Amino acid sequence: MLVNNLSEKDQQAIRVLQKEISSLYAAVSTDYMVEWDQECKKQRYTECPDSVKQVEQGARDLGILEKCQIIPVESDYYDWELQQRAFRVNAPSKEHMCKSVVLENTRCTHEDISDPLYSRYYCVITQYVKPVNTQKLLNFCRGLKNKEISKKFYNYRLADSEVSFELTGYKSGGVCPVGMKQHIPIILAESITKLEPAVIYLGAGHIDWKLGVPVSSLIQSTNCFVTDLD
Repeated sequence: MLVNNLSEKDQQAIRVLQKEISSLYAAVSTDYMVEWDQECKKQRYTECPDSVKQVEQGARDLGILEKCQIIPVESDYYDWELQQRAFRVNAPSKEHMCKSVVLENTRCTHEDISDPLYSRYYCVITQYVKPVNTQKLLNFCRGLKNKEISKKFYNYRLADSEVSFELTGYKSGGVCPVGMKQHIPIILAESITKLEPAVIYLGAGHIDWKLGVPVSSLIQSTNCFVTDLD
């Protein structure tokens, strides 16, 4: 049953329960991470799409596979409310639900991604509950070059789905910063680093698969940028 199909009274009761559960998870963060490590040792699937295997291999190459959870979900998963999806993957709260998107600087003076300080494309990781503030993103990226490049050469928007697929190997709903085909510079929203427990859930290469990963492991293994994007 979808939460949206419930009465307003029942929906409100669920929202109150959600807040109480989130507070409880924060209070028992250490216990959650102990259970996390145990869950990572369990194999939940025997077969998966090639794009999920790509994520799995990427995590292995980064040395973080044993700290990750790769979770298959239902085909109607994205019809559910965000909190319901969080419950499904055992996330501590809906704030722990994140997404990866490829953003393009349409005014970049080149097509290259080899210079992380002035790349045409960035893979940006943000919470579903906090959309990217593109002005803050622009200011941060200009700062990477000490603002030597004029503001007129910066303008960020979602990359075309075909371009995103070419760069990452992942289709919409499954974009993942782990195992991308090309080494796109990664920017992670600073708010994610303040989550307790310090884990997030992302797409895992396919719309019906999710990746759970400790925030510190993701940052250290990818050497991503971290900045305020709220």
